[in-house]
Amino acid sequence: MLKKTKLFAGIAFLVQSVSFLTVFIVLWAKKKSISKTFLIIGLLGGVAGTVLTVQAIKEDKQFKSMLAAVDGLYDFEDADAEEMEVLIDDTASEQDFE
Repeated sequence: MLKKTKLFAGIAFLVQSVSFLTVFIVLWAKKKSISKTFLIIGLLGGVAGTVLTVQAIKEDKQFKSMLAAVDGLYDFEDADAEEMEVLIDDTASEQDFE
């Protein structure tokens, strides 16, 4: 999935769940038989939204911790351009790229 898709889908499910639970309360007060359907769909949407949101937050934390670990490996600001070595492959020829 795309990076932020899980988070947005999870939030959408949670908002949908709140609206379905609100409809359930209104229909339950009027003693309508369809209210149970809205309750079930609202609860399932809430569970799905919670799972997706938690997964997105965990993946974001993991990504940030990996960036922090890699960030300290080499300091490019202190490096002098003359000190940096450019690697050249002597075994390749121009014909290999045509």
